[in-house]
Amino acid sequence: MRNIGFKLLSLICVLPVAAVLHGFGVKDVMNSLTTEKKRFSQNSESANSQASTVVEQDAYRGRAQELRPDISVPPPPTPQEAPTSQAEALITGLERVATTASNADFSDEIPVESYRPANSAQKIRWVPPPPGFLTGDTFNYLIYREKDPVTPKVKNVLDTIHGNLMLDLTPFTVVAKPGKILVMLFDQKQSYTDFTNRPVWSGAASDLQSDTMYVIEKTGFYPLTVHELTHLYFDQYFLPKLSPLWLSEGVAVYMQVYASKQKPGYAIKRLKQILDTGKMIPFEEMMNAQTLKDYPKDKAEMWYTQSYALVDYLLNTRSRDEFYKFCTELKNGTPVHQALYRAYGMPFNKVSTLQNVWFHDLLKAYKEGKILNNSRPPAGRKI
Repeated sequence: MRNIGFKLLSLICVLPVAAVLHGFGVKDVMNSLTTEKKRFSQNSESANSQASTVVEQDAYRGRAQELRPDISVPPPPTPQEAPTSQAEALITGLERVATTASNADFSDEIPVESYRPANSAQKIRWVPPPPGFLTGDTFNYLIYREKDPVTPKVKNVLDTIHGNLMLDLTPFTVVAKPGKILVMLFDQKQSYTDFTNRPVWSGAASDLQSDTMYVIEKTGFYPLTVHELTHLYFDQYFLPKLSPLWLSEGVAVYMQVYASKQKPGYAIKRLKQILDTGKMIPFEEMMNAQTLKDYPKDKAEMWYTQSYALVDYLLNTRSRDEFYKFCTELKNGTPVHQALYRAYGMPFNKVSTLQNVWFHDLLKAYKEGKILNNSRPPAGRKI
C-alpha cells in the first residue's frame, strides 16, 4: 500500500515537470542552456581582452605618467585601416601624417611671427566655425576642419603632439599648463591667407590671446604644428608679460627641428654664412627686436637662425635647470645681462660676451663636424 502511494505521489510530481518541459520543448531548453554557456564564455573572453588592453595601455602610458602624472597622454596609434568607400578614400591630409616624430614631415619655410598682443593674458572668445568647416574636439583641443570631418586619426595626431610637447617643455608646462586650444585646419592656402591675413608663404600661425593655431594640411604639417603650439605652451609661462621675441621664436624653431629631425634649409644656409664670414645680427639688436615686419627675407632668415642657434647653445652646452632659471629671471623682469649672469655665471655677464663665446664655440663645433649635419639633437636634451 505504501509502495502504491509513493508511486502515485512521484507520478503527481513528475507530470507537471514533464508538462513544463514539453511546453518549452526539451530541445529549446537545452539550446538555451548551451547558448547561455556560449554567452558566458564570450563575455569572459571579452573581459579578458579588455583587461589585456588596459594592461597594454598602462604599459604604454607608464613612462609619460611617471614624468608628468597630471597630463593627458594619447592612447597608442591604431593601425591604418583601408578605405571602405570612395568618399573615405578622398579624405587625405592628416590621416596620412605620422603620429610619431620619427616619421615627421619637413618644412623649409621661415616661420610667420606669432600674434602676441601686449594684453595676451586677457583671453578672448574663439570665433565660431566658418562656413564649410566641420568640428570635433578632444580633451586638449577644439578642432575646426575645412571640408573634411574631424576623424579619430586627426585627433590622435594632435593629441600625440600635445603629449610630446607637455613633456618636452617641462618644467614650463608644470607651472603654467595651457588650457584648451582651438586648432583650425585649412584645406587650401587661399582660404588660410584669406582668413588669417598671414603672408602667402606661411603655412601656419598662432594667436596667444585667443589660444588658437591655424595650419594648412600640407607637407610640413607636423613640424609647423609643433612650432606654433610651442608658442602657445611656452609663452603661456611668461604671462601676463610676454617672453622676449627672440626667445619665443628660438624655442619654437628648436622644437620644430627636434620634431622633424633636421634643420630647415634657411638655417643651414645662414649658419654657413655666419661661419664663413663672421657676419651676423648683433645679439643686442637681435634680442631687442619687437617685430620682424620691416625685415627683408634674408635678414629674417638670419634672425630666426641666430635665435634658434642661441637657444640650442644655452640648452645643450649647460643644464636645462640653468636655462629654466634664465627664463624665470626674464619673466620676473630681470635685464637680460643680469639674467644671464644669475643663471649661467661667468663669463656671461654681458650680451656681447655671450655673442663672442657663442661664435667661438660654434666655430669649434663646426670644425669637429658637430653642426650642419642636419641631424636630430641628442636624445634626452629636451627643454
